[in-house]
Amino acid sequence: MPRFPTLVLAAALVQPTLAGAETLTIEGVGIGRDLDCGGKDVGIYGAENAIVLTGRCGLITVHGSKHTVSFEEGAAVAVSGADNRVTGGRTQDVTVSIAQNSVTATLGGAGSPGTLDVSGAQNRVSLVLAGPTRFTVQGADHAVEWMRSEGAPNPEVQASGIKNTIKRKP
Repeated sequence: MPRFPTLVLAAALVQPTLAGAETLTIEGVGIGRDLDCGGKDVGIYGAENAIVLTGRCGLITVHGSKHTVSFEEGAAVAVSGADNRVTGGRTQDVTVSIAQNSVTATLGGAGSPGTLDVSGAQNRVSLVLAGPTRFTVQGADHAVEWMRSEGAPNPEVQASGIKNTIKRKP
């Protein structure tokens, strides 16, 4: 079989592609990439990708395992899979599911309450609250730590499950 189709496929996986004109997609294994969101949604799929997102992003979806992702600003962040590390600036909504994911961000401050939804097991979330927020934590052995920006109220919290810790940072 000629190698040309294989090389084209490999190049396609490395380059972000436009799906619809609204979503930038990065899919593969071990990709290192800096990407300006340009207001678009971003999907990161596969394993062990190291992605730096700059500018304002729409929905940031991280799915797979062992990704390292940083972002400056996103409308929302959704992390699923295992052992992903996501750090960033401001977002209005954070969803973390499956297991052993870590998310650090500034939540809320865009008028309506910011939301955090955590499920699965052993996820770690560290937040700075920039306005009213609502937390929903369910599953097992999650750790959610938060601190307030000046003027931000304490979060509204709904929790269920086993051995979940939700506490204010000192």
